[in-house]
Amino acid sequence: MAIKRSEQIDSENAGYYHLMSRCVRRAFLCGVDEATGISFEHRRAWIEQRIVQLAEIFAIEVYSYAVMHNHYHLVVYSNPLGPCQWTDLEVADRWLRLFPGKLNNPQLKHQRALRLQAIADDKALLAEYRHRLGSISWLMRCINEPIAKRSNQEDCVKGHFWESRFTSQALLDEAAALTCMAYVDLNPVRAGLTDSLETSDYTSIQSRLNSISEAKLNKALESLAGKVRERTMVIPLKDYIELVEWTGKTIIHPNKAHLPSRLLPILQQLNINQASWLNQVNHYERNFYRAVGPLDLIRAYTERLKLKWLKGISNIRALYLTTT
Repeated sequence: MAIKRSEQIDSENAGYYHLMSRCVRRAFLCGVDEATGISFEHRRAWIEQRIVQLAEIFAIEVYSYAVMHNHYHLVVYSNPLGPCQWTDLEVADRWLRLFPGKLNNPQLKHQRALRLQAIADDKALLAEYRHRLGSISWLMRCINEPIAKRSNQEDCVKGHFWESRFTSQALLDEAAALTCMAYVDLNPVRAGLTDSLETSDYTSIQSRLNSISEAKLNKALESLAGKVRERTMVIPLKDYIELVEWTGKTIIHPNKAHLPSRLLPILQQLNINQASWLNQVNHYERNFYRAVGPLDLIRAYTERLKLKWLKGISNIRALYLTTT
């Protein structure tokens, strides 16, 4: 049964989401065209840069992403009511950064200031912009639309670039978010494109490794871009990297890599079943559907959507050490 996007995404409460968009006909429009041999790898950089750019404008934090040759994944923490805490001028400024038109020209600095004040003085317009800057649908629209236009212009063609509207999945707790993040970061490994995190191009794990420092390693896992809350995740960055590295090695060489003993308490703290972890990450896409989380939160989610059944319940039970 189809469910409205507005109902799938909570418009009042902050939370984690897994988002995905795929190119039309699953074509390699961000990779190498098999028919012509022309490479469009540079488009993956466009998407990566756009994600990071928009995280500084929308009320989201980016925790994980993987830009593949014909689709991309994104794990975000979204606070739909976050823009309500911004000043009128901040909302106006963010909107003009999002849609600058000609006003990004330094020579039009005065005109931009006038437009900024005009938006700040229009209460109805401000209310609409606050809503949009807290909206995941608008976030995905602002990622996909310019990429599609730019790519079509480069190819001298018209028509759809993306297959359909993006898909969304609610991640109802930190354990669900962490499992999905590992799945997203390991997409190139699972696809056989690389066997190491360092060479997993256009992924958040590669970005984390490229900007790594001793100070960051010992701190809790933070977002890569954006800031809508003060707290971080439970797991330290070094433990997350080690967990993802072990999972990737085990996917490539089953039964040869061993989970570092010091990571087991972290998984237990998150209520994750270590015995089921590898299977849930490796087969995440087919194991889970609209939402991932402990059963009490799944029940609340299904009640809100007036659903009697949700696909993937058996795998949800297997992911967690204890369910209620």
